[in-house]
Amino acid sequence: MCRLILVFIVVLLSGCSSINVPLDSGSAEDNFGYHPLDPLPVQLNIPNGEVLNALSDETMRLAIGTVTREGSLTFGPAKLGVEGKNYVVILDYIKFSTDSLPVSISENPADGKRIATLLPQGEEDLANTVVPVYIGVGLRLTANIFVKKGEIDLSSLFALGVAARAEQVSGTLIIQTLGVSGQEISSLIPMPSEISESSIQNAMLALASIKVKMYDDNTQITPRVVGVYNNLGGGQTTINGFISSLLQRPILFPRPPANE
Repeated sequence: MCRLILVFIVVLLSGCSSINVPLDSGSAEDNFGYHPLDPLPVQLNIPNGEVLNALSDETMRLAIGTVTREGSLTFGPAKLGVEGKNYVVILDYIKFSTDSLPVSISENPADGKRIATLLPQGEEDLANTVVPVYIGVGLRLTANIFVKKGEIDLSSLFALGVAARAEQVSGTLIIQTLGVSGQEISSLIPMPSEISESSIQNAMLALASIKVKMYDDNTQITPRVVGVYNNLGGGQTTINGFISSLLQRPILFPRPPANE
């Protein structure tokens, strides 16, 4: 059977975006679950000084992605790195609020596919499912890893440091702010470095220092879309569809009550 190819189509005239998602959702490339995104803009609906109060939740999220032969990134439940593979481990601290993308999925798919249409504002009532979207600010630590030998625990940064000392892994460590900026913030962000026990310790100290500065009056807070929860499947093409839609039509944050 021919493998289904996912296609993301932007319909400019109607303002809708369509994602073709395969029905056979048992593939390892379906990419279900939390998917961190590079920060995407939102349309702010409140004064800047009220943003932190509008972000009512806080969490630490760990996402582990496997780099495929084609170079794409698939996030999933894998926690064990194996020899000869490349991985991306992302640790997010986010202060956030959860919004959603309204989606209409065709009930009677043709040619072995189902169509997910991201609906524009005003057509939310047509949705038969929603995709959770996380809007907020925070900090991100990203480790790009190549496993040189053996197996390693990807779910622990300290285990990665031990593996680096044993020369089991190589890679780089990067710290990024998500919607947090300012002169004092910039001075706290370390340069990208090779993975080691000391670089991981320094990164964790930098994250703690920046987190404290988030509440300073001189710190600029700009909420961003920092992640989505992919409950449709479809792999990287679906994620790219979310990104395209969010860039075309930034989410109004916070949304006004439904009766307004």
